[in-house]
Amino acid sequence: MKKILIWIGRILLLLFLILFFSLFFYTGTKKLGNNITYDEERKDIFGKVDIPPTILSYDYDKQFIIVKQKPEKYPNAVNSDRGIYPLGRDTIYYWLIIKAEEKILGPLDFEKFKELKTKYSVPNELILE
Repeated sequence: MKKILIWIGRILLLLFLILFFSLFFYTGTKKLGNNITYDEERKDIFGKVDIPPTILSYDYDKQFIIVKQKPEKYPNAVNSDRGIYPLGRDTIYYWLIIKAEEKILGPLDFEKFKELKTKYSVPNELILE
């Protein structure tokens, strides 16, 4: 019985340590490659590429990042000069990032986005929800 309690104690300690380190080291960011990061809390992409909030959906592979974004209704001090939204801030925009070239295409309407996906041979496996 004493051995069982010792093992239960060890298992509980191990679970506690796993939980502690998971919470302590979790940053809320996702590396997308080429020094580009998605921030889950702010819902933006930053690094070599900056796409302001609010990102609704994204997908990526080694060559491309595709993004569906709806700008915040009112620009804030941080992103006030980032991006020009030709159809207004109440429209959904799309972005295509070509990592190797550090090329940012956007903000785009859906038709232009589809056209550029075809032009640059973006794989159909990259999907926006």
